[in-house]
Amino acid sequence: MIKLSVNDVARMTGGKLSSKKPEDPVRGFSIDSRTIRPGELFIAVKGSNFDGHDFVLNAAEKGASGLIVGRPADPACSEMVDHVIVVEDTLEAMAMIAAGIRKGADIPVVCITGTNGKTTVKNILSSILSPRYNVLSNRKSYNNIIGLSLTLFDLDPSHDVAILELGTNHPGEIPKLAEIAAPHMAVITNVGDGHLEFFINREGVFIEKISLLDFLPDTGIAFLNKDDRLLARVGTRGTMKKFYGMSAGCDFLITRPLKKEGGYDFFLNGNRFFLPLEGAHNVYNAAAAISVAEYFGINHEEIRRALGTVSLPEMHLEKTDINDLVFINDSYNANPDSFECALKVLQDNGAGGPKGVVAGDMLELGSRSGEFHKMIGRSIAAGGIDFLITLGTGAGHIAEGAAESGMGEDRILRAVSHEDAAEMIRRIAAPGTVILLKGSRATKMEEVLKCFTTSCTP
Repeated sequence: MIKLSVNDVARMTGGKLSSKKPEDPVRGFSIDSRTIRPGELFIAVKGSNFDGHDFVLNAAEKGASGLIVGRPADPACSEMVDHVIVVEDTLEAMAMIAAGIRKGADIPVVCITGTNGKTTVKNILSSILSPRYNVLSNRKSYNNIIGLSLTLFDLDPSHDVAILELGTNHPGEIPKLAEIAAPHMAVITNVGDGHLEFFINREGVFIEKISLLDFLPDTGIAFLNKDDRLLARVGTRGTMKKFYGMSAGCDFLITRPLKKEGGYDFFLNGNRFFLPLEGAHNVYNAAAAISVAEYFGINHEEIRRALGTVSLPEMHLEKTDINDLVFINDSYNANPDSFECALKVLQDNGAGGPKGVVAGDMLELGSRSGEFHKMIGRSIAAGGIDFLITLGTGAGHIAEGAAESGMGEDRILRAVSHEDAAEMIRRIAAPGTVILLKGSRATKMEEVLKCFTTSCTP
């Protein structure tokens, strides 16, 4: 990581420092007392389901050199560490430290946001740049303030470029994250119906996403999906813009996408590429990554080699064969757009054989939640899916939509648990059936798959 002293951290956070050796170097930061390493500072972050202050003693016992806390630590615990920094808000302190580390690094930073595809674009771009550059990027899909901060804590002088994924589910989060990240380039993949409980409508999502552009310098570049009707109109904002997509006038024009065994062939500005990923939507994600990579001087042959190594993140259209059944585990999250994309992938698999969907709730859709769930049900019915299993209140509207669109009630089942859904699959799925698992992260639809491999979570 970037060199910092304990005093530096206290100044960054505006905290009150009690230290035996304030000039000691900081060896790292942790918010998890279970994995903290000796010499690191433990940040007692308070979340919705936990409070790090309950674990400061554990952290001290495991060798933490100091504590960053929102209230004075127990005297006995304070005696076990060399440093205690008391701050007003530990989450805000975490963000301040991350911003300070970022400011100390003179490297290009690419920030990626959008309703869908953020993690995939980040992973593809990292794969393309990594052979030539030492790349820092978020672990998994950790894209909120905690995830971004933990990523920047890993920044060190050896890094050449940072590729940072920014997510949001409340207004104002993108500006906060962008202020920390200070990007030179921005990618906005699309604007969809996600987190409408807080953004009200797609226009609200759009306003939040494009706020990222306000944090680009005068020399910054924004890469935008021109086939997205909202992003296509971002023509009046002051930064340099480069559009990708299939629409006329794109700076990076996608043509002739063609489904092949194991992925997609496509052309970008007349140059042919092969992407070994499921889903036509991932051609857009690859185009976004390639567009940015060209600005880093990566040639087309290097890009082709790198694309051959890419894979989707965990629980993103992840295929698993078990007991003559094929599961497509897309349980990482769900909104109407990503669900429709997953259904298209399901249709492309199985060579006309039987297909099923196990659907969980799509959360945070606000007052139109029932409408959006019914829409997915109608798509399932129209797609000739052999059976639908729903789990959850919202998913019950998927069942209603499917039934209203003519799917037979004998093909629609309503489960009460992951284990119940698994038992239904065992009972009705014929050998060779391809089954899509899809729902918002909180629904943990991957637990249905675990019932076939280990055991279900109680």
